[in-house]
Parts: sequence; C-alpha cells; structure tokens
Amino acid sequence: MIRALVLCGGESKRMGKDKGLLALGSGNWATHTVFKLEQLNIPVNVSINPTQLETYSHFFSAEQLIIDETSAKGPLQGLLSAGLKYPNDDLLLLACDMIEMDIETLKELLEHTLTFPCYDYYVYAQEDFMEPLCAIYPSATLKKLNQQLEQGNLSGFSLYKLIKKGNYKTLPISNIQTFNNHNTATI
Repeated sequence: MIRALVLCGGESKRMGKDKGLLALGSGNWATHTVFKLEQLNIPVNVSINPTQLETYSHFFSAEQLIIDETSAKGPLQGLLSAGLKYPNDDLLLLACDMIEMDIETLKELLEHTLTFPCYDYYVYAQEDFMEPLCAIYPSATLKKLNQQLEQGNLSGFSLYKLIKKGNYKTLPISNIQTFNNHNTATI
C-alpha cells in the first residue's frame, strides 16, 4: 500500500516559526497539505518532532501523527520513523512548505510507481534539480535505510545523496512552480 507522509517536524530555522502552523485559508500549511493528499484516496500521516505533539494534536488525530524516533537527522528522521511505524507501506513524502503542489503532479508520481516497479526511489528531476521532498520511498528501501542506521552504516542523512547512490526513477517536472519550497516568511 502507498501512504502519504507530510513532513512538519523540521526546526524551521530559516522561517523562524513552525511552518506547518502558518495560516492558509481556513487552516494552516499542514492541514492544507493533508487535505490535498487525502484527495488521492490513500492514508495520510503527519511527521512531527516530540515538541510539536501538543500543538499538532489540536489539528490531527493521534493515529495520524508520527513522532520522530530515529537517530537520523533532517527529513530522513521523519521518513524513517514512518517506515518503522508502517514497515510494509511505500511512502509518498511531501513537505508541508510545498503548498503550491498540485494533485495532477502527485497522481503522476503514484502512477509511475505502479507502472515502473522495482526502483529504490521515485523522484521528480529537471536538469541538475532533484526534489526529494516530493517523492516516493518504497518500503523495501526504508527497511534497508533503517537497518543501515541501526548498524551505524548510514553514510549521511541527505535524501538527495541517498537517492543519487540508489536505483532511482526520475520524472520530468512540467511545472517548476509546484515545487516551490516556502522557507521564509514572505508569503
């Protein structure tokens, strides 16, 4: 099964405040992203760090929240924590600050996973640009990465570098604007 994971557990150093809680319409960036992913008719979870539990519990059920629990750093920590909680699910990862992402782009990503099985990663790319925060990470890949982490054999925590070392399938980006990451308070 494919499950979506919204990354909200970052430190928001550039933004200066929790990005997932920034107002957008009648909700916030996290609820907006979850709503968008729910339109794909797959389960959706929200990755948070332990300090966010109380606040995010006002917006999401306990079952939806996945608290970082691995020793990895950055987005990989949330991804691997979700992989531990749902070891048989492939994860469609989407950062909460990619608020311009559209459903068609997400559907295309899901279709490629089904059409071209057996890759370690499914990721959008254009020339030198690769977007690991809107990608699919198969359960087998997550299990391997968690095992390497446990054994101390994971060489780093950069999703980009891990993908580049693996067997990955790229998809062309048709609308670069949908991949905007809003990392500063300029919206």
